[in-house]
Formats: sequence, C-alpha cells, structure tokens
Amino acid sequence: PCNAVVNAFHYRNLREMADLARVLGRVTDERMFRSRAEMVRNSFTRLFYDAGQALYVDGEGSRHASLHANVAALDFDLVPQDRQAAVVDFIVKRGMACSPYFAQYYLEALCRFGRRDVAKCLMTSRGERSWLGMIDQGATMTMEAWSIKAKPNQDWNHAWGAAPLNIIARYFKNER
Repeated sequence: PCNAVVNAFHYRNLREMADLARVLGRVTDERMFRSRAEMVRNSFTRLFYDAGQALYVDGEGSRHASLHANVAALDFDLVPQDRQAAVVDFIVKRGMACSPYFAQYYLEALCRFGRRDVAKCLMTSRGERSWLGMIDQGATMTMEAWSIKAKPNQDWNHAWGAAPLNIIARYFKNER
C-alpha cells in the first residue's frame, strides 16, 4: 500500500512546486511545499531504506529492492551522499530492467552519478531492450514497449520513450 516509486515522484513534485512558488514570489507556499518535501524525505528513508542491503526496497515491509525504487530514489535526490555508491553499483548491475518510459530516469541517474559510460552503452546497445532494437524491428518512432513480444498490443507512437535524445543533448553535448 505504500510504494517507494510513487513516493519518490511525490517528493520530486513537492520540490518542484516549492521552486515554482519561489519564482512566483509565494513565500508561504514555498515554505509549505519545502516542509512537506522534507517530511516525505524523512518518511521515505525510514520506510524504504534497508540498511542490510544498503538499498531502497519497493514498498513498506518489502525486502525486494528493484531497479525502479533505487533509480527513483537516486535520480530524485533522496539518497544521501554516503549511500550513493552502493545504489549506483546496484542499478548498473541491473541493466535496462525497465520500460522505455522509465529508461529516462535510469539514464539520467547514470549520467548524474558518474556512469555516463554505462548510459552510453545502453543507448547504443542492440539488445532486446534497446532503441536500436526498436529500429531493427522496423520502428520509425519510439515504441511503447521494447518489443511486440513484450507488449503485443502496443503502438509505435510514444515520444516519451525517446530518452536518448534529451540525455545526449544534456550530458554528451561536448563529446564527438
């Protein structure tokens, strides 16, 4: 009933609302959103961090640590610096165990936390879960899932799955 990924998104949105309130000069709203974000951050750590695994688990009472829970915690700045290396190592080992939609957050976390090399390999892979794999299947637009096998009723019109475009522009712009 209490999910790590959903709460990580909630935390990120509270921070974004605080930033928006600041820009708009709404000081009281900014304080309220920052206060709520801090409350969510503290609860997130208490409920989802498993010290034994040094990872974030999927939900309250769970022992399962997924790529999704750890990417969301890392990319949305919920992982303290002293815990980041373990989480980064874990997500690198998991590989592209996510949808094209969630790949945005995965690639961003890799780039932000020193693993652009891994992000580049994933973006240029011809594996089963890859953008070049989509092209090999005949796609001319990003597919909803990695393959027809993964989701037979998908369509091929999902721009949100084109994560490499913004990742390259943001994190690889000075590379040749």
